[in-house]
Amino acid sequence: MESKNNKKVQVDDLLIKYIVGSATEEERDISRIWIHENSENKKYFEELKEYYLVTKVIQKPSGFNKEEGWNRIKAGYYKNRFLYNLQDKNRINKKLIIRYAISASAVLIIAFLSGFFISNYLTNKALQNSNLAFNEIIVPLGAKSQVTLSDGTKVWLNAGSKLRYPVTFLKSTREVYLDGEAFFDVTKTNKRLFIVKTSKLNIKVYGTQFNVKSYADENSIQTTLVKGSVAIESIDKSEKQTIFLKPNQSATYYKTLPNKTLSDNLSAKKTSNTIAQSTQNTEDNKISESTKKIVLVPKVDPLPITSWKDTRWVIVGEDLSHLVVKLERRYNVKISFESENLKNYKFSGILAEETFEQVLKIIQISAPIKFSIKSNNVVFSEDPLYKNNYDKMISRTAN
Repeated sequence: MESKNNKKVQVDDLLIKYIVGSATEEERDISRIWIHENSENKKYFEELKEYYLVTKVIQKPSGFNKEEGWNRIKAGYYKNRFLYNLQDKNRINKKLIIRYAISASAVLIIAFLSGFFISNYLTNKALQNSNLAFNEIIVPLGAKSQVTLSDGTKVWLNAGSKLRYPVTFLKSTREVYLDGEAFFDVTKTNKRLFIVKTSKLNIKVYGTQFNVKSYADENSIQTTLVKGSVAIESIDKSEKQTIFLKPNQSATYYKTLPNKTLSDNLSAKKTSNTIAQSTQNTEDNKISESTKKIVLVPKVDPLPITSWKDTRWVIVGEDLSHLVVKLERRYNVKISFESENLKNYKFSGILAEETFEQVLKIIQISAPIKFSIKSNNVVFSEDPLYKNNYDKMISRTAN
């Protein structure tokens, strides 16, 4: 591909297809040859890729047209008109960012090594009362792990999770104990029930795919069904009831409901844009009360809930306040806010194995937010100059 003999728009179109993964094998080969033709081509490609990332994770205010935004990015619109102020800021913080990038890389290397060795680091425990030998997997923050149980069931474990399971299952049941988040692909058997035990719930299945999020430091336990059927039971005898989930349904159990009625929580749940935002239409957004503490969402898109285990992490309408909790676990960092208002920005898009520094830059470019590093903690604060330009951009787009 001779860059001198082709129009810039043709080069962009080919590179964009290469970036988004829609290029043919021949087009990929041509793109790679052009990228490595000289340093300027490579620099241009990296710049185009960076601005494409901005369109993947971007706040979506009412009336915002993503396609139009992408076309503007291709034309250098945002770069020239709204991101100029980031240049001086980046120069000021360059040393700090580079130093933190090295630190973040070290964290990621440790995380990947932990993920590699975690399956081999199994603590065998003998339970005297049941004569069963148990394995226990503890996944540190900043890592993920996958394990195949003795019956063929596959389990993906998210950061900060712990799974305890028998070396060999009993003939009658298959029981595992979860603290954290896991995705299960359970092997179906004729008789043996598979049970996931959490601090407050038992999830019973025979053969199915589902996600359970049950961190000890969170007030809720969420079960999302992808395929098959599951039964959810509270272990509290005073609230004993069984709820059956169908595919693309999600149930959230609340450990406590302090100073609020259930109806208040249901109303808040409808407007939180976390689970309900993944539903397909207004009718599907209805949330019904199944028990005193369990809220059922009758239709969800399971992909944003389960994609944490994949190379492409899908984010849909996620408040920054909720997103930072996931980022803290995923990258083993601590994040705080100088302004509570920043927590209300919403982000949607796809992260494909970006480093933590890249995620910070995407957040910084996508919303009027700047970050600083203080004693190994990331602090988000408002960027007044960018916010002024950002508000003007949103106003013009909405009109």
